[in-house]
Amino acid sequence: MNLRSLWTGLFLLAATLGAGPVHASLYWGHGVRSSTPSVCFVGDALTSRPARVQQVIDSIRDFERVANIRFNILGTCPSPIVLSNGNHWHGGDIRVVIPGTNSPFAGQVPDNGCPMFLDANGHYNGKNNGGGSWSNAPSDLGANRGCRHNLKLGDDADAFGVPWKDHTLHEFGHALGLRHEHERNDVSGATCGASGYGGGASSGFLTPYDRDSVMHYQFLSCGIHGNYGHAGPSTWDALGLHILYPEPVRVAEFVGRTVIRTTEALNLTSAWGARGANLSFAASAFSWRLSAVTYSSSSSLSTWLGAGTYPLQFSHSDFLGRTYTYSGTVKVLTPADYAKQIASPVAARASLL
Repeated sequence: MNLRSLWTGLFLLAATLGAGPVHASLYWGHGVRSSTPSVCFVGDALTSRPARVQQVIDSIRDFERVANIRFNILGTCPSPIVLSNGNHWHGGDIRVVIPGTNSPFAGQVPDNGCPMFLDANGHYNGKNNGGGSWSNAPSDLGANRGCRHNLKLGDDADAFGVPWKDHTLHEFGHALGLRHEHERNDVSGATCGASGYGGGASSGFLTPYDRDSVMHYQFLSCGIHGNYGHAGPSTWDALGLHILYPEPVRVAEFVGRTVIRTTEALNLTSAWGARGANLSFAASAFSWRLSAVTYSSSSSLSTWLGAGTYPLQFSHSDFLGRTYTYSGTVKVLTPADYAKQIASPVAARASLL
């Protein structure tokens, strides 16, 4: 499958579903999944192509290592439930079709009640006839329960015949809510003659532009391998997914020392911002309180304090309206007390190593 067919498949899927262009750290704007999405493979994939199935499973584990995502691998997709109106209802959040199995890879997506690639009269429009890969967004799950599969993954392989890991991660990235990184309107491929590079998306920027993202297409004239590589999630892919899929107990993360001397300022800042997040989109409503007094409503806190112990509360919201909190203490010591309580014990322990 070539790059053009991959883009065509994704674009046509978006148009078919009435979604915006399928433009990680660029949010698609179509929600997020449970942090434990179920994954299954349609047809006889587990018996006819077990090695490829295992490659897919091994690849998506990379996402589990960078964010609070735990894929529930079901194996073969369960048989559909037949509803009273005759439509099918398929279990499995992410239902994967791969080529070379007994389930159709191209053409109309089976089963009764599947709306994908149908025209206004309910007839198949022919727009899934190619080999291009695509994936549904999280918010499409309910509307497309009648479809046997909602993620189509081809067999693109490198010169050694090994399927590109980043191709799999790219499609699963869409399934988790990420858009195409190269479609941002703050980048351009004009300098290296890359058609289709830049434009489009003007919002949803979780991080700065990331040429190393698995959500980027390949533009070799720009030195970008994108979804045709094996590098796995980039640093900012990891951050974007970390923001999209937080831990069950959402902690307001920050960096900085909370035990300081009276001769230095207290400097704390949002860990998301320190890692490179675009906080103007990703987060809001920052609040830093010391001893129940608000000291800052920005992403950072910088202030001078006298000796003492101060209760610290830090909180903010994310762009989906979820709240994050932290409660702890800030301890401010005189230089003499700092040397006695902190510096000297640390130095003593270090000498034993």
